Amino acid sequence: MADIMRIKIVYLGLIRSRIGKTDEQHEVAEGSSLSDFFKFLISKYGVKLQSLIGEKKESWLDPTVITTVNGVLRDPLQGDAVTLNDGDVITIMTLISGG
Repeated sequence: MADIMRIKIVYLGLIRSRIGKTDEQHEVAEGSSLSDFFKFLISKYGVKLQSLIGEKKESWLDPTVITTVNGVLRDPLQGDAVTLNDGDVITIMTLISGG
């Protein structure tokens, strides 16, 4: 049986508004990647989150999503290369646009 890690996620901006939470904690399997975690979130929140970060098109993740892991900017499109660790804090927001 795989070990379980606790990950904290912080939501900012439009994502926070859609989900209705500022942060939460999740348990994930040891060795999970950032991509695995995004897929989990999309399955949990469905349309609320999918319309912002997980459109069903060529790229499963919108490139305007900004993600940090423990304060370090990470490219969510390269999420398979980012292995999560117990106690990590993931912050997710979308770019602000307009004029």
